Order: sequence, then structure tokens, then C-alpha cells
Amino acid sequence: MSTPIRVVRTDDWTEMPWLNGGGTTSEIAAHKEGDAWLWRLSTAIVAQDGPYSQFPGLTRISTVIAGAGTDVADKSGGDWQRITPFAPIRLEGRRQVQGRLVDGPIRFLNLFFDPTRLFASVAVTQLDGDRMTDPHETMVFCVEGQCDIGTSPGVGVKAMDLACCVPASQRLSGRASLVLVSLNWIR
Repeated sequence: MSTPIRVVRTDDWTEMPWLNGGGTTSEIAAHKEGDAWLWRLSTAIVAQDGPYSQFPGLTRISTVIAGAGTDVADKSGGDWQRITPFAPIRLEGRRQVQGRLVDGPIRFLNLFFDPTRLFASVAVTQLDGDRMTDPHETMVFCVEGQCDIGTSPGVGVKAMDLACCVPASQRLSGRASLVLVSLNWIR
């Protein structure tokens, strides 16, 4: 028997302060062992330049889902790297990073994961019709638009909804900007 798809809507998000005290984040979904995260998916609005919170032992994949983007650089110096909308970027959690907004506030979708326990990836797609998910894509986050997951009756998701526990390969249908998350255990 397969695990049912669970939809997490914005009313279900848990808001909490950033570790560095510079703002708030909304936890969408997470899995912990004891006090340690194995993975966490969250969103944060960044309204000013400043340091990123550090997450030693975790890797972060950040995707700008609203706004013009940001530049990041190591606090110790180095070249600035542009994070553009809908282009996921991987950052080591222990890295001391500072950000500089390109043109006003942005919203990030962040996947944090323990790289000693999980392989993870994030892909962005524009859905216009039908397509199948990859068997490893276990979460579907709808940035804008709406889509159905699975066959009749499908599970409906709309803007800012997350579908978790997507089993095997599923049909996506509709018109939406989607972030597809893959999490696979290291054996």
C-alpha cells in the first residue's frame, strides 16, 4: 500500500525566528531524529542585506521564488555570486555567507538536509499541461498557478502549497511554476 500524498498549506506552516535574529522563517515540512534535522523545507522573506544563518552539518539549497534575486559572498571576502530567481544554489551550512539584495525584498524556498544521510536536489519547472514526476521527486512545491498530482481524482495544489510523500512517478497536470524536491537516503 502506498503512502498517501499529504498537502501542506500556508495555514499549516510554523513561523520561527532566524538563527541569526535577522528575520523570520516559515517551516513548511521537516524530519528530525532527536534534536537534529535530517531535512527541512522552509520559506523566508529577506528584506535587507545581511548575514545568513549558519547551519553546521547541513547543506542548504536556496531558490529565490519571488523578487529580483540577491548576491552572496563569504564574509571573509571573495567574489560576489548572483542568485537569480528560480535558479537553485547549493551552500554549505557551516559557510559564513552575507547577502546583498539586487532590487528589493525576496522570498527564498530553502531545503536544508544532512549530506551524510541524504542525497538531495531541487529543480524548477514551468508546467503547462501534463508531465510525469521523476520517481525520486518526493515533494512538489507550487510557487504560482495550480496543478493536480496523480490520476483521477488527483490531489490538487495551488500557489504556496507543498505536496509531500509523492510516491513513485506521478502525473502532474495544470499550469504552474513548481519546485520539485528529491530526497534519497544514502545506504
